[in-house]
Amino acid sequence: MKKTFVTPQQYAMKVAEIAQLTEDTGEKTSPFFDRLDAALNDDKLADMSKEDFQEIATAFDDAVDVYQDASANLAAIKAPARVLGMHKSLVQSYKDYADATQEMADALQVEKHAVDMEQFRDSEAKQNDLIVKFGTQLRRVMMSAM
Repeated sequence: MKKTFVTPQQYAMKVAEIAQLTEDTGEKTSPFFDRLDAALNDDKLADMSKEDFQEIATAFDDAVDVYQDASANLAAIKAPARVLGMHKSLVQSYKDYADATQEMADALQVEKHAVDMEQFRDSEAKQNDLIVKFGTQLRRVMMSAM
């Protein structure tokens, strides 16, 4: 995809759309995470039906797809010169967040009806740290772009 130059206002709007999409996807996925997390914390994963586990895994995979697409879209934006360095950091944080989300989805072993707990919890910690980092960078970029 060829990068297109954008005005500071267009840049801010595109970045805000990606941030909103990320928030919406997180809110949509959160109930599935909460169900799985509760089952894991209560050691009741074995009691969860195959259909429920598959539904959760599908929701995670769908979120990963959204985040990976958003990561590519964010990277494709030709940022205004005054925020170029910050934009590159923002892109990297978002890519890392999408990758961490993929790690969580990969931790779900649907065919075995199991979860790689180390990978799952590691991904959870990474996602929490990276979304905070992304939010901080986003605020800086938005203030500088306008």
